[in-house]
Amino acid sequence: MGRATVAILIALGFTWAAAGEVVNPPPHPLHKVGDHWTPYEPPTQFPPDVQVYTIQPGDTLWDLAQKFYSNPYLWPQLWEPNTYIKDAHWIYPGDPLIVAPKPGEAAPAEPVPAPTEEAAPAAEPAVPPGEAAAAPPAEGEGSPLVSAGTEDDIYCFAYLDDTGEELPLTISGAEESATRYTYATGDIVYVSGGDAEGVTAGQEYFVVKPGRELRHPSTGARLGQVMLYQGHLRILCTTDHAATAELLSACDAMVIGDRLKPFDPIPIPMTVLTPPTTRCDLPNDKPKGYIVYAKDGLEAFGDDHMLLVDLGEADQASPGTLCTIYRDNPAPNLPRLVLGELAVLVAGDHWATGKVIHSTGPMAVGDRIEIK
Repeated sequence: MGRATVAILIALGFTWAAAGEVVNPPPHPLHKVGDHWTPYEPPTQFPPDVQVYTIQPGDTLWDLAQKFYSNPYLWPQLWEPNTYIKDAHWIYPGDPLIVAPKPGEAAPAEPVPAPTEEAAPAAEPAVPPGEAAAAPPAEGEGSPLVSAGTEDDIYCFAYLDDTGEELPLTISGAEESATRYTYATGDIVYVSGGDAEGVTAGQEYFVVKPGRELRHPSTGARLGQVMLYQGHLRILCTTDHAATAELLSACDAMVIGDRLKPFDPIPIPMTVLTPPTTRCDLPNDKPKGYIVYAKDGLEAFGDDHMLLVDLGEADQASPGTLCTIYRDNPAPNLPRLVLGELAVLVAGDHWATGKVIHSTGPMAVGDRIEIK
């Protein structure tokens, strides 16, 4: 089930609401940089070909995404190239903001002056005997950045808990618990922690549900537990040991007992699409891994499906990385079977979520991946 558009509007509207709506505590301490105050260490030098905008009073990443991309939901694309901004809720007037090209659009080409009689175009040099002419650029070379996925792909799939994280807060009740046992966007629920547990009004949390324990499809080793994103809530008010919250968005029906994980915005990564790996391309020497889980537990899947893999940041699989999906040939000494490609969206140390962006046939858990 996709997240309702109005729910996203409510969530992000509250996240960057002005005039006293405190969502996350502001970063500190402030220090003066040039003529303004900021908690960050903004860069002062930029490549000559990038667009840099100076943040103005009242700006938000949501509004600036509308200004530059005509779509406020693309705010993560503004945040991603500005890594000095540690918290997307808080941006400061006077700080610089690198504006990446709009996803799916190339930067405008420099105008080329028309040739004149005084400056005629030079003739193409002949290829010297015995030397091959330079090959034309490969398809996709110089392609613009594109979004590797969507908000639903990131916020409505899962992550792998491979550390045994503790999530003590849960949904402990709801206003309509006498007549319903599942809850969705707009419903009011109660949280099992309040002032004494450090819960404060304005905080936001993911609602997550523990899924299955994962075992490696090849070795059988324990990988961790799949944690399924169910939705997103915001604390309205608190008492000593309880809190009242509103469900801002829903990926699936939420129930009493679902756990809460502190909300942290996750940028949608960008990638440059390259020509797909073909059956004639030889394996490279980059890290290789396995598909270990598929959304909804499907046994066969293809284009646009979300997956968990056993490569992460420590294995060169960072957000935006492209990977070839393949299957070892069951016949010995024969070439591998190339099945498609995926784009990495979110990565831990040794796990990542990815979206299938190209497939030539059904894939399955246990199929292999190779970083391109």
